[in-house]
Amino acid sequence: MPDVKISGFTILRNGLKFDYPFIESIQSILPLIDEMIVAVGKSDDDTLGAVNSIKSQKIRIIETVWDDNNRKDGNEFARQTNIALRECKNPWAFYLQADEVLHEKDLELIRSEVNRYNSNSSIEAFSFKYIHFEANYDLYNPFRYKRAVRLVRNNPDIVSIKDAAEFGHENGKKLRIKKSDAFIYHYGWVKSPEVMLEKFKTFEKFWHDDSYVDKKYAGMEEFEFKMIEVSKPFKGSHPSVMLERIQNKNFRLPDNIPTKPLSFRKQTWKILLRKWGIIKGEWF
Repeated sequence: MPDVKISGFTILRNGLKFDYPFIESIQSILPLIDEMIVAVGKSDDDTLGAVNSIKSQKIRIIETVWDDNNRKDGNEFARQTNIALRECKNPWAFYLQADEVLHEKDLELIRSEVNRYNSNSSIEAFSFKYIHFEANYDLYNPFRYKRAVRLVRNNPDIVSIKDAAEFGHENGKKLRIKKSDAFIYHYGWVKSPEVMLEKFKTFEKFWHDDSYVDKKYAGMEEFEFKMIEVSKPFKGSHPSVMLERIQNKNFRLPDNIPTKPLSFRKQTWKILLRKWGIIKGEWF
């Protein structure tokens, strides 16, 4: 029996400016999929040219314009994602964000799961495990979200929702999800403190007005990687497409990288204190 056809899709804007590993991300999924839809928003850099430089006949670029005034709940991210999703032609659609990379060791597992459950109509989507790297390719944060849906049946009523972090039915009904043992390698928190600050100042404007963002970041010259305190050394292997990027990393690491990881007990207390607002910083 032939393999079930899978579309890949992603959205991009200012990928070079904000130092996304989007080329590696796209390269990592190409062996798995039959077509790759890349929705490239009008950018301040040459993101479009960089995508065009990837040599693959599977890639189809859709040029879009982001609505900078769509500031409710990050909904513009979901709107852009749905533009790309609706261009997919195959029975299944795999959404890989611009800072997410697949490891080649998981591709056969993903392929076999799609083939196995394709005829089972009770399975509408697959969720994947996550490894979140924190400020450095050698550290990961075990306290961020554990799973996310990235592979869905290409049905018209299945859409990206909220800030493109989830998928669901248009009528609000939840998807029936199969948990996969494959991983997504998330590099969104691996940037220089300066670039990370600019990214946050830009992205938060899709949730808040300019005055809120300006006040929040007033006087701040670089991003504070506070969650690095609870990160752990990464002992595994990175996807092969990332190795050159990792070897050539050219950004300054934050000053507060721990020389010795906290004990599990101290990590847990740090997370709870941040969650309760007793100490400041990200906890999600």
